[in-house]
Amino acid sequence: MIKAFSKSVRQALAEVWPLYGAAFAMATALSVLWTTFPFILRNIGGSKDHVGYALAANMIGYLLFLLVAAAKLGHLNPRHATRGASAAMFVVASAMLVLVYIAVANERHGSPILIWTLIAASTLAGGAMSLYWPYLMSWVSADYEGAGLNRRLGTYNGIWSSAAILGPVIGGALVEKSSLSPIGVSAGSLAICFMLLLLAHDKSAGTATSSGSDNANEADYDGILLLRMKWMARISLFCSWLWFSVARTQFALLFTDRGFGEAKFGVLLATFGIFNFLTMTVAGRARFWHFKPVLLPAVQVALAVSVLLLILGGTLWVFEVSFVLMGCAFGFAYSSHLYYGACGSRKRSRQMSIHEVTISLGVIVGSGTGGYLAKHLGVYHPYWFAVIVLTLGFFAQTAICIFPGRKPDSER
Repeated sequence: MIKAFSKSVRQALAEVWPLYGAAFAMATALSVLWTTFPFILRNIGGSKDHVGYALAANMIGYLLFLLVAAAKLGHLNPRHATRGASAAMFVVASAMLVLVYIAVANERHGSPILIWTLIAASTLAGGAMSLYWPYLMSWVSADYEGAGLNRRLGTYNGIWSSAAILGPVIGGALVEKSSLSPIGVSAGSLAICFMLLLLAHDKSAGTATSSGSDNANEADYDGILLLRMKWMARISLFCSWLWFSVARTQFALLFTDRGFGEAKFGVLLATFGIFNFLTMTVAGRARFWHFKPVLLPAVQVALAVSVLLLILGGTLWVFEVSFVLMGCAFGFAYSSHLYYGACGSRKRSRQMSIHEVTISLGVIVGSGTGGYLAKHLGVYHPYWFAVIVLTLGFFAQTAICIFPGRKPDSER
C-alpha cells in the first residue's frame, strides 16, 4: 500500500512539473521586465509619471480582459488558454524590444510616440496575461481541498515566487549595461514558458487521490468566519500590491537618484523575493495560521512600517530591512487570499479571477496614483499615500472582526 501511494505521488509530480516550470518561467519573464522597465523608460526619456502609468496600463489591460474572460471565456480549456496567453505575451515582448531598439539606435530620446507605444504594448501584455494566471492556478489546484490544497498552493507559490528572487538580480545587472537585454531575456523566458506548456496535458495537475487522506474535504467550515477571512485577506492583498507597485516604480527612481545603482535595486527586490518565497513556503506547509483573524491586521502594520523605513531611512541596510518586512507581509497576504478563496469553493476559477482582479486594482491604484503624485506633488507623496491606504485597510479589517455580519453564500 505504501509503495502504491509513493508511486501515485511520483506520477503526480511527473505530470505536474511542466505547469510548475511554466509558472517559474512566466514569473521570471515578468520580474525581469518590471524590475527594469522604470529604468528602460527613463533611459529613453520617460518621466516619473510615465513609469507609473506603464505598470498601471499593464494592470488595466489585465483587469479589463480578466473581467471579459470571467464573463465570457470561463469555458476555455486551461491548456489552450495558457498556451495562447504565453504566445501572445512573447509577441508583445518582441515588439517592445523593437521599440526600444529604435529609440536607442536612432537616438530618439524622449519621443512621445515611442514612449506611449511602449505603454500601449504593456496594456496588451496585461490583456494577454488575463488568460494565464487564473487558468494556471485553477489547473494546478483542481480537485484539491484541505491540507492537500494548502500543500499544492504552497508548492505553486514557492515555485513562482522563487523567480522573484532570480529575476530582479538578473534584470538589475543587465539594465546597467543595456536597455535591450532585459527585454530579450524576458522574451526568452516567455518562449520557454510556451514550450513547457506544450508538454502539459489536461491531467497534468494530477488528481486529488494522490494526496491520500490529507486531501479530504474540510467540510466543516464556519461560513461566517470563512467570509470574514476572505474579505480581510482581500484587503491585505490589495494593500500589499498597492504598496509593492509604488516601491517597484517610484522607489526605483528615487533609489538611483540617491546615488545607488540599478543592480543594487535588483538586490533589494531579490531580498523581497527571498522573504516572500520563505513566507509562502512555510504557509504552504503549515496550518497553524488558518482562520486566525489577528494575523491579517498585523500584515497592515508590517507594510506600514516598511513604508516609513523608506521615507525616513537613507542607508542601504535600512532599505533592506524595509524590503524584508514587505516580503514577509506580502507573502502571507498572497497565501492567505489564495487559500481562503479556494477553500470550499465550487467555482474555483471564479475565485482565482477575484484574486487576480484584487491584485490588478492594487497595482493600478498604486502605480498610477504614485506616478501622478510623484510628478505633480513631490517624490515622497506616493509613500504617504500608501501609509493612508494601509491605515484605512487596518481599520476596515478591525471593523470586519467586530461586525462579522450575517452568514453568507459560500461562494461569495
